[in-house]
Amino acid sequence: MSFDWVEIVRREGAVLGDAAATDPAAPVPAAPSWDTTALLRHVGLAYVRTSVVLRTGTLERPSRRNGMLPEPPQDGVLDWYRTTLAEVVVDLGAIEDPDRPVYSFFPAEQRAGFWPRRMAQETTVHRVDAEQAVGMPVEPIEPLFAIDGIDEVFSVFVAALGAGRSPGDGRTVHLHATDAEGEWLVRFEPGDVVVDTGHAKGDAAVRGPAAELLLWLWGRQPLEGLEVFGTRDAAEALREVTTF
Repeated sequence: MSFDWVEIVRREGAVLGDAAATDPAAPVPAAPSWDTTALLRHVGLAYVRTSVVLRTGTLERPSRRNGMLPEPPQDGVLDWYRTTLAEVVVDLGAIEDPDRPVYSFFPAEQRAGFWPRRMAQETTVHRVDAEQAVGMPVEPIEPLFAIDGIDEVFSVFVAALGAGRSPGDGRTVHLHATDAEGEWLVRFEPGDVVVDTGHAKGDAAVRGPAAELLLWLWGRQPLEGLEVFGTRDAAEALREVTTF
């Protein structure tokens, strides 16, 4: 699959900002401690961090503690967010060597080419947050892009952060997208979560459109909106694994 990651960041980021601007104090359903202004600070800081990484080539995680990240503003957050969006779009588009070593939180991909996809997926999920918060219709997520997002959940986030969250009881969950080619089998091994692609029978099966599967994994949609077969608690355990 090939995507114009930079254009996705630009487009989705603009929709996110416009939605948040309609009600800066609207609570974000998926993050009860956030309102839409806090959401803009969070995403804007992710953009700033990515820009710092790409501009400096640092292999250290930029943070406020090490002086590589600024403190997000208390006022003028929307304008600041839009500035960070414009800057990260330029920086992502300026990548000439995707294999140039730079920091990422995923040890297997300490490279500049890690960041365009990450920012596209990050922005899209948070665009949904903004729309849900202010009660706007949620714009659809293209099925193939959602398939890529599910792959990223498993191949990056679960691989980097999920091992210690495994129930370790050997149960399996099969995910099956119904509107694009995408199937995964997740196994809760002792001390690890193992994910294979392709068709297989699991203790639980979760079926639905790719975008709805993606949003469920990220906690933006309830399990009730999907088809669930077999042991429901295994599916619920998978959702706990993908709580990052």
